[in-house]
Amino acid sequence: MVVNDKMPLPVKYPNVLITIADHLIKRRFDLKLSQLQVAKIIGVSTDSITYWENKRSEPQVYLYKKVIEFLGYNPYEIDIKTFGDRVKHYRLLNSLSQKRLAKLIDVDPSTIKSLEENKSKLHKESGRKIANYFKTIL
Repeated sequence: MVVNDKMPLPVKYPNVLITIADHLIKRRFDLKLSQLQVAKIIGVSTDSITYWENKRSEPQVYLYKKVIEFLGYNPYEIDIKTFGDRVKHYRLLNSLSQKRLAKLIDVDPSTIKSLEENKSKLHKESGRKIANYFKTIL
């Protein structure tokens, strides 16, 4: 379906961007792309795009970076007041699961989870590893 000034917007075209589905639908219509074209850009099946747009599922973390690249901005609102918030923000922007990030830093995944939830103080060794990893990144 072609979206231009002469044609009315499609019924699915979102007026307010709340969900990831809203962001994806708006961008797809604005670029005049089919779901198949978007699927190829992001590297998923057409069914995935359909499910996301119909709010039946959402992109998995490992796809966040591709989704953000397609949209041209980050639709995932993450508060970055605390160090744990910044770690989560970094992790999601880089499509890393907590488990994968923990492996990269050489800490237990529960350490990343607790850090992101601002729930616990880090053990000295874990804190050192995390600080060293993020020193140049954050």
